[in-house]
Amino acid sequence: MKEYINEALEKYINKGTYPWHMPGHKRLPLEKLENFWNGIYAHDFTEAKDLDDMHEPEMFIADSLAEMKKVYGTFATYMLVNGSTSGLMTAIHATCHRGDVILVARNCHKAVYNAICMLELEPEYIVPDYVDMRWHCGVNQAMLDKMTDARGKDDCETREGTDIRGEGDRETPERTDILGDISPDKLERAINTMIADSRKPSAVIITSPTYEGVISDIGTLAEITHRYGIYLIVDEAQGAHLNFMEGHETAMEQGADIVIESLHKTMPALTQTSLLHVMNPKLDERVRRYLQIFQTSSPSYIFMQSMEKAVAFGANNRAVFVEYGWRLEIFAEKRDNLRNIRLFRPGVNVSKNDEGCSACKVFDHDEGRLVFVVRPGTVDRSGQIFTGVMLADILADRYGLIVEMASVSYVICISSVVDSVDSYDILFKAIEEIDSGLEYRSIVDGSRAMDIISGRRSAVVPGKAWDETSEMVPLELSVGRISGAFVYAYPPGIPVLAPGEIVDERAVCGIDTMIRSGLNVSGVDDGCIAVLCEK
Repeated sequence: MKEYINEALEKYINKGTYPWHMPGHKRLPLEKLENFWNGIYAHDFTEAKDLDDMHEPEMFIADSLAEMKKVYGTFATYMLVNGSTSGLMTAIHATCHRGDVILVARNCHKAVYNAICMLELEPEYIVPDYVDMRWHCGVNQAMLDKMTDARGKDDCETREGTDIRGEGDRETPERTDILGDISPDKLERAINTMIADSRKPSAVIITSPTYEGVISDIGTLAEITHRYGIYLIVDEAQGAHLNFMEGHETAMEQGADIVIESLHKTMPALTQTSLLHVMNPKLDERVRRYLQIFQTSSPSYIFMQSMEKAVAFGANNRAVFVEYGWRLEIFAEKRDNLRNIRLFRPGVNVSKNDEGCSACKVFDHDEGRLVFVVRPGTVDRSGQIFTGVMLADILADRYGLIVEMASVSYVICISSVVDSVDSYDILFKAIEEIDSGLEYRSIVDGSRAMDIISGRRSAVVPGKAWDETSEMVPLELSVGRISGAFVYAYPPGIPVLAPGEIVDERAVCGIDTMIRSGLNVSGVDDGCIAVLCEK
């Protein structure tokens, strides 16, 4: 048999690309474990005599989990060998019963929606606001500094005698395609409205940090949900490293009932490795029950070994994470050299005079998530509108830098504690070179085609719509029909449409924009989407 997978991977490795994406180990082992990494088959076990069972641990796996509980300060911590998807499915099944109402942040992962369908839950959505960035209308400070002559006198006039400093000092806000945090006020209003309508939710689930690194005020959200007797689930898949970083509190520390973290995304662990943390003892029995269902009956010991090593690395190397934070700060300080591609840095880290993100208003942000935003109206040398997809392609093809994801207006690079100082320098120089070849032109109509996430209530419960007969119709003819399937860009896997939702013009426009921008859109086949057959 021809070794298709082996040959393809070896070919890719030999290309010499650099991964600004998950997994967090960046293809580098934590230790020089020749016996482990070269003899990986020797470490692949099943539940044999003298070994332990992940589902019913009594020996060394139980000891490992006990140490993880101490590291994270949890009531119980469980290893997930099926990724965070199995953890999300478990959490929702542990907090909800069939037919219950659930309150969901609209930017949750598709796994949440799958669980909603399986339990035939009735979802209500909280929609985060899009975040603004401020951009200088004219030249930036770096350009002005270059115009200062040797005598220290500012040469701030063009040949036509126009003062450019005043123009450069003016700022204009532009909305990004990045969703912000879930505000406590919005959450409490949603709960009160639902209770008044006799639709009290059993659980609230939010994503924090988001794919773009936006962090919500989990402490206040937890206080609100618990006041009403509602469970809070936090998908912290993108924030497994926060437990070891300075300046951040995890969702566990802030009072969430169940938290799911993907170790492989930002920590040095193998792909598909995650943790489920239980903070509420009342939920532990149901969590263990559903883990038996959603986890494989043949768990990988290699995965478990990888998780143990990643957590131990974080717990025993706090100084390394401090250095990681310093590298990120140094990298962020360079952003003022850029004109039309800017680093998204909102929250408490925004300085008083930062022209890049002074309008960004979110509770907090993970500085390890490097999001490069293309200013709306930016064009390349040919006059073509420049997009995040184009930026990702140039980084890959010209510089060998592979980003985590590309959206219409931005790209996401995932950093980790493993990235070296040199890797940041190479990334910035590439962005800087690309930025120097771009030009800003004002937006004619000021519209934002990606404004597609909405809190539309399902016309049919998603789980029931999922099972009904559907037909494929052209996207442009689907308005007013009921969606029969999920439509989403992957990554990140956040549905634009879920089964049972009424298709509107906003969704059609957004899906069309994603397709034309070159995103990987699932749920569209030859320009058609699934809608329920009309009765």
